[in-house]
Amino acid sequence: MKAEALIYTGSIEDGLKLIDGVRKSQGAGLDPVAGTGLADADAKEELRRERRITCAWRGLSFYDARRWGVLETGRSNTIVVDRTGTVNTKATISYNYLDYWDVPDNELAYNKPAAGSAPVVNPKK
Repeated sequence: MKAEALIYTGSIEDGLKLIDGVRKSQGAGLDPVAGTGLADADAKEELRRERRITCAWRGLSFYDARRWGVLETGRSNTIVVDRTGTVNTKATISYNYLDYWDVPDNELAYNKPAAGSAPVVNPKK
């Protein structure tokens, strides 16, 4: 998360150094990405790739996809393995579902939202 915050706020090299630290601690044996001169978009893609691998099976991918805007745009040129074991390297994933539910009325009765808080009703309705 710290690497993501650094990359998204312009401290790309510092964020990439943290990615390298995670890879080293896990014994991944991958080449370092810090000091390679990655541009903003490339650094973000490297971060996304690292989170998809490092955080697999931790239940975080939905929240990452929502935070990065992938739920709205979908994913293209994605590698997918279907249930027969066939690998498709040019798959397109379209999510097409509501990314969050409205806050229940009983919750709002007890916990009124403060000025400037997140919407309590999904704006996509």
